[in-house]
Amino acid sequence: MALRTALFAILSLIIIVPAHAAWHEASSEHFLIYADQSENDIREFAEQLEKYHGAMSYLTRKGTEPVSPSNRVTIFVVRNTKTVQRLLGDSSRRVGGFYVSRAGASVAFVPKVREGNGEELSYSEITLLHEYAHHFMYSYYSFSFPRWYSEGFAEFYSSAAFKRDGSVWLGRPAQHRAYQLFRMSEVPVELLLDTGAYNRSRKGRRRGDSFYGRSWLLFHYLTMDGLSPESKRKGQLVAYLNNMIAGKEPIDAATQAFGDLEILEKDLDKYLAKRRMNAFEISADKFSIGDIQTRRLSEGASKVMPLLAQSRRGVDTEQAAELLPKVRAVATKYPDDPFVNAALAEAEYDAGNDAEALIAADRALAVDPENMDAHKQRILATFRIAQNSEGEETAALWKKAMKAISTANKLEPDNPIPLIYYYRSYEGRGKQPTKLAKDALIQALGLAPYDKALRANVALQLISDGQYAYARNVLQPMLLDPHQTGSAEAAQLLLASIEGKQDGDAPPGTLPEVGSEQPSAE
Repeated sequence: MALRTALFAILSLIIIVPAHAAWHEASSEHFLIYADQSENDIREFAEQLEKYHGAMSYLTRKGTEPVSPSNRVTIFVVRNTKTVQRLLGDSSRRVGGFYVSRAGASVAFVPKVREGNGEELSYSEITLLHEYAHHFMYSYYSFSFPRWYSEGFAEFYSSAAFKRDGSVWLGRPAQHRAYQLFRMSEVPVELLLDTGAYNRSRKGRRRGDSFYGRSWLLFHYLTMDGLSPESKRKGQLVAYLNNMIAGKEPIDAATQAFGDLEILEKDLDKYLAKRRMNAFEISADKFSIGDIQTRRLSEGASKVMPLLAQSRRGVDTEQAAELLPKVRAVATKYPDDPFVNAALAEAEYDAGNDAEALIAADRALAVDPENMDAHKQRILATFRIAQNSEGEETAALWKKAMKAISTANKLEPDNPIPLIYYYRSYEGRGKQPTKLAKDALIQALGLAPYDKALRANVALQLISDGQYAYARNVLQPMLLDPHQTGSAEAAQLLLASIEGKQDGDAPPGTLPEVGSEQPSAE
């Protein structure tokens, strides 16, 4: 690793992307990518993302453990920004992409990536790197950081550059935030550091501000300037984070670490005015990108891919009913395609048709016995069929569901979905979960620590068992929710329900419900 100098220049980049008829897949250690672009372009894109992960791992000393195939981030490279907006469900926002974190099903959506191997990134690529930086942070850090730090971290790493010699530059000036930093309403450092105060200041306001830009600036300043032995800021960022971990109020934590915040504000403005800034250069020999496999998808898979993207985004009852006939139409044309049948199983399940979902999943597995998407749909369908059953057949149906769970777990032991449903099967059968079932749930959280709904459910089980100290540790990362998805409120309710309780005390009579993870958009 070398510390190098990068010029802070404002760049503009116009991308013109021709359409391709067939979709391709790129499969690597940390990513599964689908795009209707050339095989060469999608391979280069996968290599770039693996280099990014490798460089981040080298710099942070985290993220070196193997990832199970189903726990990779799946990336759908869709037609354009309008498609991203439609999938997000918000056409009013200028969105470069978004990310949804779910155990065994984390997914990102971005517009088409650039073609060719230029060193500068398109806005959609920067957006994807930003969202993956969040995924990296949530996966490998047990503390949930303040919003400015979380966004500053993502901006710091997403301003990367990939050089032709294979090296990766991290911590470059965030040129894509230049307009924010110089032309938009400035966010004072006190508001930047106090997420609650900032959120209150934004109520009723639609115009954007420089929050992301100033978050990058503060993170970059405290990180890079703090490396200098002569810097007055050396060690301050670590001290600040320790204050936050200790539970101090945001402004108290900041002033105790940084001193006078007015001076910090002036120092930030001076730092922004510098003509040159430092960045990290990570040479290619410092990381490995592993094996990358690419393939052209079948004609049926290419036809169903835009519909699968909608399913993976998540659909409500009305959307599922609208989507299903379209997927069925593709499946009618390609009845023996396992990819299409797995997608059909998902669409049938989303529409509430469990028996039909099971038929489609079995049809996929008859051709491709190791198709994990089909195995997942088989778990979901058999589980819900058993859950909704009555009478003498119930025991046999639960046996079928447990077999589906066991088969998938044997095929991929580190897939969190079978582990979660093994635990849930006890509640479904009206039984108390065994230690093995509880351990499976905790193992699933270890595999997918970014899934906040899973985290809350682990905490609920710990609370039921009177393990309050452990439950508090599990809930703590949810308290500072950078994207305001509601997880912080859920954690606060759970923590309030066990306030003052010691390990072994009787659990509270009632506990709040917890929801699912919402998308992180940029």
